[in-house]
Amino acid sequence: MKIAIIGPGALGTLLAASLIIKTNLKTPLDLWLLDHNPERAKYLDEKGLILEKGDQLLHCKINATADPKEIGPTDIIILCVKYPDVAAGLQQAAKLAHPESLLITLQNGIGHLELLKAGKGSPAIVLGVTALGANLVSPGHVRFAGSGMTRIGFLKSASFARSLHLAKVCNLLNDCGMETAIVDDILDYVWTKLLINVGINALTAIHRCPNGGLLESEDTQNTLTAAVKEGEAVARAMGINLLEDPLAMTLDVCKKTARNLSSMLQDINNRRPTEIDSINGQIVAAGRKFDIPVPVNEKLVQKVKEIERNY
Repeated sequence: MKIAIIGPGALGTLLAASLIIKTNLKTPLDLWLLDHNPERAKYLDEKGLILEKGDQLLHCKINATADPKEIGPTDIIILCVKYPDVAAGLQQAAKLAHPESLLITLQNGIGHLELLKAGKGSPAIVLGVTALGANLVSPGHVRFAGSGMTRIGFLKSASFARSLHLAKVCNLLNDCGMETAIVDDILDYVWTKLLINVGINALTAIHRCPNGGLLESEDTQNTLTAAVKEGEAVARAMGINLLEDPLAMTLDVCKKTARNLSSMLQDINNRRPTEIDSINGQIVAAGRKFDIPVPVNEKLVQKVKEIERNY
């Protein structure tokens, strides 16, 4: 099985290092890391990856490149880029695909769904939602920030052969210590994760605080509650089956990941474009479409975009 991970960010680096370190104990894995930056790809190819878990620093070699031709036809393509880079990432994925390839996407929010639905033919699209926590210390050096369930499922109906192929991927991820399950109702999980991000990401970016910091102030907790409630109203108007109480889940995530820095806060700290349009921005757009007031999410979007403009 040949695997290519597109995007050497926190999650992509965590997945690559975990897969290599665990599987090399049993059998070599043909795994590649595809980067859009040739200089960084060369650095990663020469220096390898570092996985930091507690007081352990685990090193591993990685095949890294910026040229899809160097990788060739690939069985499993895992797209780990953030929303602003999804379109470019899909173009790279198309260069790696063969007729039986699977493309597993792991993005926050739902802004990428329209791009995925517009695609035709190979590769088959598998949506993923993960609760894994990771912080990128430096290129190739990732700090594990918390375990969590990963769920994957086909965007559209798939053949029996592709279903078996996905089962092999699921088993591989579980063997590597990444708890993973295949689900039929993946869009329900995508929306449930979206509402958690709606409550946490923008607020932590605005207040420059870890997830747990949102519970230390009545003001931020009230804003979190209002943002999630607006998102829930939109989701129910769209007929989404929310799996649990979104607010309770969001508060629980804040407690369990109290020290973790959200991906949006990491983007702000590094002066990168955020995924605000794919998260709170999607609630705003759907609220307007269904005539549902979403003033809190509108304000959060405005504040994050103002921060981006002042980079």
